[in-house]
Amino acid sequence: MNELAKEYPFVHVYAQQKPRQPVIIKANIEGLCVLLNALISAIAQSERNGIAEVFDGDAKVYEVIVKVVNTHDELSPVPYQIEKQ
Repeated sequence: MNELAKEYPFVHVYAQQKPRQPVIIKANIEGLCVLLNALISAIAQSERNGIAEVFDGDAKVYEVIVKVVNTHDELSPVPYQIEKQ
């Protein structure tokens, strides 16, 4: 088995396809640390987004953006509702 390179933060977030389905996050330790820092940044500075720059399973860089919201409207629409439209 090929081990993930320890110097790169690997994270894959499996989004919900339907209501009440679990969200699965697979990551190496480095990826979890970067994601944790983005969560802490969003909490500490709620007017700004927390951002984690990570790699997916294809070794392509993408961002995970953590936003603090205060209303139901800010949460909508959820991804599985967008696909049905």
